[in-house]
Amino acid sequence: MTTEAGQTIETLAQQVRHISATEGKLPAERILADQLGVNRYVLRKALRLLRATAELPSGRRRVSKTQRLPAKSGIAHMTSPAECWEVRLSLEPEIARLAAVRGTKAEIEAIEAAHARSDALIFDLEIDIEFHRAIAIASHNALALNLIEQIMEITRDPGFRAMFPAFTAETGWRHHQMIAEAIRNRHASEAENAMRTHLTAILQWLNGGGEQARVPPK
Repeated sequence: MTTEAGQTIETLAQQVRHISATEGKLPAERILADQLGVNRYVLRKALRLLRATAELPSGRRRVSKTQRLPAKSGIAHMTSPAECWEVRLSLEPEIARLAAVRGTKAEIEAIEAAHARSDALIFDLEIDIEFHRAIAIASHNALALNLIEQIMEITRDPGFRAMFPAFTAETGWRHHQMIAEAIRNRHASEAENAMRTHLTAILQWLNGGGEQARVPPK
Protein backbone atom coordinates (compact mmCIF):
# COMPACT_ATOMS: atom_id res chain seq x y z
CA MET A 1 0.00 0.00 0.00
CA THR A 2 1.41 3.38 -1.06
CA THR A 3 0.76 6.85 0.37
CA GLU A 4 0.32 10.02 -1.69
CA ALA A 5 4.00 10.82 -1.07
CA GLY A 6 5.10 7.51 -2.57
CA GLN A 7 5.69 5.87 0.78
CA THR A 8 4.28 2.50 1.69
CA ILE A 9 2.32 2.21 4.92
CA GLU A 10 5.02 -0.19 6.11
CA THR A 11 7.71 2.44 5.48
CA LEU A 12 5.67 5.07 7.28
CA ALA A 13 5.15 2.68 10.17
CA GLN A 14 8.90 2.18 10.35
CA GLN A 15 9.42 5.95 10.62
CA VAL A 16 6.84 6.16 13.39
CA ARG A 17 8.53 3.24 15.15
CA HIS A 18 11.87 5.09 15.00
CA ILE A 19 10.39 8.29 16.43
CA SER A 20 8.76 6.33 19.24
CA ALA A 21 12.01 4.56 20.06
CA THR A 22 14.19 7.67 20.04
CA GLU A 23 11.82 10.15 21.70
CA GLY A 24 10.15 7.80 24.13
CA LYS A 25 6.64 8.85 23.13
CA LEU A 26 4.93 10.11 20.04
CA PRO A 27 3.88 13.74 19.62
CA ALA A 28 0.28 14.67 19.02
CA GLU A 29 -1.18 13.16 15.87
CA ARG A 30 -1.39 16.51 14.05
CA ILE A 31 2.25 17.33 14.80
CA LEU A 32 3.40 13.84 13.82
CA ALA A 33 1.56 14.01 10.50
CA ASP A 34 3.21 17.36 9.69
CA GLN A 35 6.60 15.98 10.73
CA LEU A 36 6.25 13.00 8.38
CA GLY A 37 4.65 14.96 5.54
CA VAL A 38 1.47 12.92 5.35
CA ASN A 39 -2.14 13.58 6.15
CA ARG A 40 -3.65 12.29 9.35
CA TYR A 41 -5.81 9.70 7.58
CA VAL A 42 -2.70 8.00 6.18
CA LEU A 43 -0.86 8.34 9.47
CA ARG A 44 -3.68 6.56 11.28
CA LYS A 45 -3.26 3.56 8.97
CA ALA A 46 0.37 3.28 10.01
CA LEU A 47 -0.54 3.68 13.67
CA ARG A 48 -3.18 0.96 13.38
CA LEU A 49 -0.58 -1.32 11.83
CA LEU A 50 1.79 -0.77 14.73
CA ARG A 51 -0.95 -1.25 17.32
CA ALA A 52 -2.10 -4.43 15.66
CA THR A 53 1.40 -5.86 16.15
CA ALA A 54 1.52 -4.50 19.73
CA GLU A 55 4.42 -2.18 18.87
CA LEU A 56 2.42 0.78 20.16
CA PRO A 57 -0.05 0.88 23.03
CA SER A 58 -3.73 1.15 22.24
CA GLY A 59 -4.91 4.60 21.30
CA ARG A 60 -7.46 4.37 24.13
CA ARG A 61 -6.75 7.02 26.72
CA ARG A 62 -5.46 5.54 29.93
CA VAL A 63 -6.32 7.19 33.21
CA SER A 64 -3.64 7.14 35.85
CA LYS A 65 -4.38 6.34 39.46
CA THR A 66 -3.97 10.00 40.36
CA GLN A 67 -6.54 10.95 37.70
CA ARG A 68 -9.21 8.50 38.82
CA LEU A 69 -12.10 9.72 40.85
CA PRO A 70 -11.52 8.90 44.50
CA ALA A 71 -13.57 6.19 46.15
CA LYS A 72 -16.52 7.28 48.24
CA SER A 73 -14.49 6.88 51.40
CA GLY A 74 -11.80 9.10 49.86
CA ILE A 75 -14.35 11.76 48.94
CA ALA A 76 -15.68 11.69 52.50
CA HIS A 77 -12.22 12.65 53.76
CA MET A 78 -11.65 15.26 51.05
CA THR A 79 -14.79 17.27 51.76
CA SER A 80 -16.43 18.68 54.87
CA PRO A 81 -19.94 18.59 56.36
CA ALA A 82 -20.49 22.24 55.37
CA GLU A 83 -19.52 21.51 51.75
CA CYS A 84 -21.80 18.49 51.72
CA TRP A 85 -24.76 20.52 52.95
CA GLU A 86 -24.05 23.27 50.44
CA VAL A 87 -24.51 20.67 47.70
CA ARG A 88 -27.59 19.24 49.36
CA LEU A 89 -29.06 22.73 49.62
CA SER A 90 -28.59 23.17 45.87
CA LEU A 91 -30.36 19.86 45.10
CA GLU A 92 -32.92 18.79 47.65
CA PRO A 93 -35.37 21.73 47.71
CA GLU A 94 -36.03 21.11 44.01
CA ILE A 95 -36.23 17.35 44.63
CA ALA A 96 -38.88 17.97 47.31
CA ARG A 97 -40.82 20.18 44.90
CA LEU A 98 -40.77 17.47 42.25
CA ALA A 99 -41.86 14.87 44.80
CA ALA A 100 -44.94 16.95 45.62
CA VAL A 101 -45.79 17.17 41.92
CA ARG A 102 -44.82 13.71 40.68
CA GLY A 103 -44.94 11.38 43.65
CA THR A 104 -47.43 8.53 43.51
CA LYS A 105 -49.73 7.75 46.43
CA ALA A 106 -47.51 4.80 47.40
CA GLU A 107 -44.34 6.88 47.21
CA ILE A 108 -45.80 9.62 49.38
CA GLU A 109 -46.94 7.00 51.86
CA ALA A 110 -43.35 5.72 51.97
CA ILE A 111 -42.15 9.23 52.85
CA GLU A 112 -44.69 9.48 55.65
CA ALA A 113 -43.88 5.98 56.87
CA ALA A 114 -40.19 6.87 57.16
CA HIS A 115 -41.08 9.99 59.11
CA ALA A 116 -43.45 8.00 61.35
CA ARG A 117 -40.54 5.74 62.35
CA SER A 118 -38.49 8.73 63.52
CA ASP A 119 -38.42 10.08 67.07
CA ALA A 120 -38.83 13.76 67.85
CA LEU A 121 -36.16 13.50 70.56
CA ILE A 122 -33.67 10.93 69.22
CA PHE A 123 -31.88 11.28 65.89
CA ASP A 124 -31.50 8.07 63.84
CA LEU A 125 -29.20 8.36 60.83
CA GLU A 126 -30.63 5.43 58.89
CA ILE A 127 -34.22 6.61 59.31
CA ASP A 128 -33.13 10.07 58.20
CA ILE A 129 -31.46 8.64 55.11
CA GLU A 130 -34.58 6.59 54.37
CA PHE A 131 -36.72 9.74 54.59
CA HIS A 132 -34.60 11.79 52.20
CA ARG A 133 -34.14 8.87 49.82
CA ALA A 134 -37.91 8.31 49.71
CA ILE A 135 -38.36 11.93 48.66
CA ALA A 136 -35.77 11.50 45.90
CA ILE A 137 -37.57 8.37 44.67
CA ALA A 138 -40.86 10.31 44.56
CA SER A 139 -39.21 13.01 42.44
CA HIS A 140 -39.06 10.52 39.53
CA ASN A 141 -35.62 11.82 38.58
CA ALA A 142 -33.14 8.98 38.32
CA LEU A 143 -30.07 11.21 38.37
CA ALA A 144 -31.30 13.07 41.45
CA LEU A 145 -31.84 9.76 43.24
CA ASN A 146 -28.36 8.55 42.30
CA LEU A 147 -26.74 11.76 43.55
CA ILE A 148 -28.66 11.67 46.82
CA GLU A 149 -27.65 8.05 47.39
CA GLN A 150 -23.99 8.94 46.86
CA ILE A 151 -24.24 11.88 49.25
CA MET A 152 -25.99 9.76 51.87
CA GLU A 153 -23.24 7.17 51.63
CA ILE A 154 -20.71 9.88 52.46
CA THR A 155 -22.73 10.89 55.52
CA ARG A 156 -22.43 7.32 56.84
CA ASP A 157 -18.63 7.56 56.93
CA PRO A 158 -17.43 7.61 60.58
CA GLY A 159 -14.52 9.94 59.80
CA PHE A 160 -16.83 12.36 58.04
CA ARG A 161 -19.29 12.37 60.93
CA ALA A 162 -16.45 13.00 63.37
CA MET A 163 -16.07 16.45 61.76
CA PHE A 164 -19.50 17.61 62.95
CA PRO A 165 -19.74 20.20 65.74
CA ALA A 166 -20.69 19.25 69.27
CA PHE A 167 -23.87 17.24 69.70
CA THR A 168 -27.21 19.02 69.86
CA ALA A 169 -30.50 17.63 71.12
CA GLU A 170 -32.42 19.14 68.19
CA THR A 171 -33.35 16.36 65.74
CA GLY A 172 -34.92 18.27 62.85
CA TRP A 173 -38.10 16.25 63.33
CA ARG A 174 -40.38 19.29 63.01
CA HIS A 175 -38.81 20.19 59.67
CA HIS A 176 -39.38 16.67 58.38
CA GLN A 177 -42.99 16.96 59.49
CA MET A 178 -43.39 20.17 57.48
CA ILE A 179 -41.78 18.61 54.40
CA ALA A 180 -43.90 15.45 54.57
CA GLU A 181 -47.13 17.40 55.01
CA ALA A 182 -46.37 19.71 52.10
CA ILE A 183 -45.60 16.77 49.81
CA ARG A 184 -48.72 14.90 50.93
CA ASN A 185 -50.87 17.95 50.20
CA ARG A 186 -49.22 18.47 46.80
CA HIS A 187 -48.02 21.92 47.82
CA ALA A 188 -44.87 22.04 45.69
CA SER A 189 -43.61 25.48 46.71
CA GLU A 190 -44.19 24.72 50.40
CA ALA A 191 -42.28 21.45 50.10
CA GLU A 192 -39.41 23.25 48.40
CA ASN A 193 -39.34 26.00 51.05
CA ALA A 194 -39.60 23.54 53.94
CA MET A 195 -36.65 21.53 52.62
CA ARG A 196 -34.64 24.71 52.10
CA THR A 197 -35.43 25.84 55.66
CA HIS A 198 -34.39 22.45 56.98
CA LEU A 199 -31.05 22.26 55.17
CA THR A 200 -30.23 25.93 55.71
CA ALA A 201 -30.67 25.50 59.45
CA ILE A 202 -28.26 22.57 59.44
CA LEU A 203 -25.73 24.44 57.33
CA GLN A 204 -25.89 27.40 59.72
CA TRP A 205 -25.28 25.05 62.62
CA LEU A 206 -22.33 23.45 60.84
CA ASN A 207 -20.88 26.92 60.28
CA GLY A 208 -21.28 27.86 63.95
CA GLY A 209 -24.50 29.79 63.50
CA GLY A 210 -25.59 29.51 67.13
CA GLU A 211 -28.71 28.33 68.92
CA GLN A 212 -31.18 29.27 66.21
CA ALA A 213 -29.43 26.93 63.78
CA ARG A 214 -28.84 24.05 66.15
CA VAL A 215 -30.10 20.98 64.38
CA PRO A 216 -28.31 17.63 64.01
CA PRO A 217 -26.50 16.33 60.93
CA LYS A 218 -28.63 14.45 58.45
